[in-house]
Amino acid sequence: MLVALLGLGGLANADHDSGASLAWHVVSGGLDESRVSLYQAQRLVGIFDIACDLTAATDAAAADNGVSLQLAQPASNPGGLLIVTCNVGAHSQHIAIIDPEVKSHRPVYARTGSFFASWEIQDGELWISFDRACATGPTVECPDGFETVFEPYPSH
Repeated sequence: MLVALLGLGGLANADHDSGASLAWHVVSGGLDESRVSLYQAQRLVGIFDIACDLTAATDAAAADNGVSLQLAQPASNPGGLLIVTCNVGAHSQHIAIIDPEVKSHRPVYARTGSFFASWEIQDGELWISFDRACATGPTVECPDGFETVFEPYPSH
């Protein structure tokens, strides 16, 4: 099944729809790695390895399972970026960014949070947030042993 992004965050079925900004197809999925083919106006941009399981991406309940493939259009990338979020292991969440303008078969950005990884656009900028274990372990400044990191993409 081929899924296309027709607008910011909108998902729709497509068959290499030439009117779609970006379209992708989950080529393969596995517990540790999946492959996604990315198309722009019916032109294959590339096949990308994603470090998580995307087999649920075509399932109607994919978002409930922690899997999403969405278009982000920050001011720095008005043509759009494909952002993939998915679960890794029992608790972690992975986020990867694919830029169709960068000639690589790897995501341009990838992070894995201990429990979460997410993104949002604020004032035209793309911000990534994820959690990680505090370097010091649980302390007064870090009572539960985890801290939240906020990073802009691209980094400043």
